[in-house]
Amino acid sequence: MSILKDFERRLEGAVEGFFARAFRSGLQPVELAKAVQRYMGNYQQVGVSDITVPNVFRFSLASADLDRFGGYTEALQRELAEVVQRTAAERDWTLKGPVRIEFEEADHVRVGTYELRGKVEARHSAEARGASSEPRGEQGDGTAAASKTQVLSVGPPTAVVGHAGGAATRLTGPATIGRLPECDVRLDDPSVSRRHARLEPSGSRWHIEDLDSTNGTRVNGEAVHRAELPHGDQLELGSVALSFRLEQ
Repeated sequence: MSILKDFERRLEGAVEGFFARAFRSGLQPVELAKAVQRYMGNYQQVGVSDITVPNVFRFSLASADLDRFGGYTEALQRELAEVVQRTAAERDWTLKGPVRIEFEEADHVRVGTYELRGKVEARHSAEARGASSEPRGEQGDGTAAASKTQVLSVGPPTAVVGHAGGAATRLTGPATIGRLPECDVRLDDPSVSRRHARLEPSGSRWHIEDLDSTNGTRVNGEAVHRAELPHGDQLELGSVALSFRLEQ
């Protein structure tokens, strides 16, 4: 059984059908599981003898979605932590410390969407700080020591945007895409608005935001207003196709 299928089965059993009833529409728990797997793959730290991936993840969610979790957030956190551990084991990735999943309320996040940040927390840093550290309610794998660690942040990678017939553009900070000469990524096409979209890093992630363009912005064929961009996404601004990739 795949990790994600097993995640859904175990979560449903743990809360006796709660998620099947509460999440018939909107944000689905399996979307969060897919997100942590994708994040682990995108933000690897390649060392001499191993590949380290984030072991602490924080989801920013709309208050309405948090309310729908009700009293079952701990069950969801526990099962998402299991996804992280099994994915790392299956792909021979290294976790430097215990897994922790956090949820926080964010006013700027729309219902049914999320923002995700990840980081590496080393086990030895937790032990050095001792038991007096302030505990967090969320224990991704049931280990309280996960909250007693020093954060080693994963910085934003360089974004590379390319399109057929044009040179690829490397970006390390916010950038606009459009027809105007002053745009950071200029697309001389009538289907593209003068200021069509904006790319911006946030922590270790990149997002794209449509700037009320005439013909819209699509990510992997789906129309979006704002979306996170993992490595390898395909963008469409009007009728112009773009590729998006990340470079550490």
